[in-house]
Amino acid sequence: MVSALALVTVILLFTGPLVSHSHEQVVEQRFWQSFRQQWHLAQTRAQLKRQPTTITYSADTNAVVFTSWQNRTTIAVPATMRVERFSPIEMQADGYVKPATQRFYSRSGLCRYRLVIQMARGEYDVKKDEGIRDDG
Repeated sequence: MVSALALVTVILLFTGPLVSHSHEQVVEQRFWQSFRQQWHLAQTRAQLKRQPTTITYSADTNAVVFTSWQNRTTIAVPATMRVERFSPIEMQADGYVKPATQRFYSRSGLCRYRLVIQMARGEYDVKKDEGIRDDG
């Protein structure tokens, strides 16, 4: 009985951090999925209703906020991520977005995410730079 408890304890000691790390990565993936969904909704509003959207970062609530005429959606930044740079993004009524790069750091993945907004009708790409140590 004692050896079974010891075995269970050893297994939990070694698998606990792996499960926690895996969960953190899933939470970060959900953040990016939510961001992409809100981005596409903003583009649709611009195309169909000619409504601009402002995308900002609120340090007070640690969230990215999409704001348009009667819509305001907040996406919480996961606790494992830190916003390094986020300038307000203006998606105009025709869908145009000025090119820019926003930066996030993941303590979980030890990487930097660069949200690169391109000129091609307001599309963006998330680039992942791995092996980056936290300098802030």
